[in-house]
Amino acid sequence: MTGEFTDWCSHYYQLTTLLAVHDEHLKNLLDNAPPYSGQSSLSDLDAIISHNREVHAAKAKVDKTVKELIATGQTILKIMQYFEIPPRTMLTGEIPGELEYEIWANENDQVFIGKIRDLQPPVPNPNVIEIKCWNGNERD
Repeated sequence: MTGEFTDWCSHYYQLTTLLAVHDEHLKNLLDNAPPYSGQSSLSDLDAIISHNREVHAAKAKVDKTVKELIATGQTILKIMQYFEIPPRTMLTGEIPGELEYEIWANENDQVFIGKIRDLQPPVPNPNVIEIKCWNGNERD
């Protein structure tokens, strides 16, 4: 079980990862955008419009993630300020079974987070029986 501050920090890490994915997708869409070069076929123009709509949707995801990242970072900063944690103090946390990370803020109230290492998933307990449900449609 984790606590509130750990949850905020873990969420911040996940948002940074999500932002990288959204950013890469947007970059790929922009790099592969079909240009308008005088096409007169409506289907060609429809393809350009469709791609443009995809770009706008991807940009909206990036913007939404950035907004949530900023809000989460502000909450983390408030908690650090409440405890009077000085800038550049490295705090460590983990996302259980996934990774360990460190998080800190600088003198300009910018929050930074980075993965320290991957964690091994917990070893199954030999005294615990796992029951897998089968609905009749699936086969292992």
